[in-house]
Amino acid sequence: MENCPFCQLIQNPDQLILVGETDNFYAWLEVSPRAKGHTMVVPKDHTENLMELEPSEYKECMKLVREVMEKAIEGLGAEGVSVAMNVMEAGGQMLPHAYIIIFPRFSDDESSGTPAGAAFPHREDLQGEQKLREISDQMTSVQVEFETEVKEPHPDSQKFKEDSKKNKEIEDENEDSGDDGTRTMKRGHSIQWE
Repeated sequence: MENCPFCQLIQNPDQLILVGETDNFYAWLEVSPRAKGHTMVVPKDHTENLMELEPSEYKECMKLVREVMEKAIEGLGAEGVSVAMNVMEAGGQMLPHAYIIIFPRFSDDESSGTPAGAAFPHREDLQGEQKLREISDQMTSVQVEFETEVKEPHPDSQKFKEDSKKNKEIEDENEDSGDDGTRTMKRGHSIQWE
C-alpha cells in the first residue's frame, strides 16, 4: 500500500538489515531498537493484521520467529526472548501492516525477568468462577473456520525465483523442435503444429 511504512521498506529490501527470510516473510532488525537484536517479522505482501494470514502463512511465519529466537540465544547470547503479537489498534498494533516483534532478553537489562504480561494489571472485576464461565461461554460460542491453503511464494523471494528458473529449464529440456513441423516432448509425446 502506498502509505504503509512497511510496504515502502519492502519495496527496497536492500535497505533492510535482515536476520532471516522465508518465501513470504522478512525478519529485519528494528532501526530504533528497544533491545539488542530487536527484530520485526513482517509479511512481504501487505496484510492488515495477523488475523488475515492463511494457516500455511502462520506456520511459515512462526517457523521464522522460532529461527530468530534461536539466533538471538545462540548468536547474541540472549538469556531469554519475549515475542509480541499486537493485533489491531486496541491490541497495540501501531502500523496498518501485520508484524511480530521479537525482543531478546538479557539478565543485565533493567527489564530482565519482567514478563510481557506485566503491562496488564490484575482485574478484580474479571475474577471468580461465574465471571470466568460467562467469558468462556462468550468465547466458545464462536465457531472458527481456519482451513489450510497453500500460498504461492512472494515474487521477490528466492524460492519464487528458483522455482521459475527450474520451471523454465524443465520446459526447455522437455521441448525439442523437429523439422517436420512436430514438436517432440522428451517424455514421448508429440504435438502437431497447426
